[in-house]
Amino acid sequence: MAFLSSKLAQIMAFLALSLGMSPAFAALPVEVTAGITTAGANLALAATAIIVALIAFWGLRKLAQKMGWW
Repeated sequence: MAFLSSKLAQIMAFLALSLGMSPAFAALPVEVTAGITTAGANLALAATAIIVALIAFWGLRKLAQKMGWW
């Protein structure tokens, strides 16, 4: 996530310079960067939970097929 926030900061700085503003105005507030990092962590956690649930379902289905339940 640090890579994403650093790239975002670089893009904001470039846009600010191209519009004639000083780079100090282009820096993202700490709260925004923390929010982006938190959202990324939450997204990764949700994706991991979904993948684990799908693997568990697949495993239970395979077991049920071998036992003749499915």
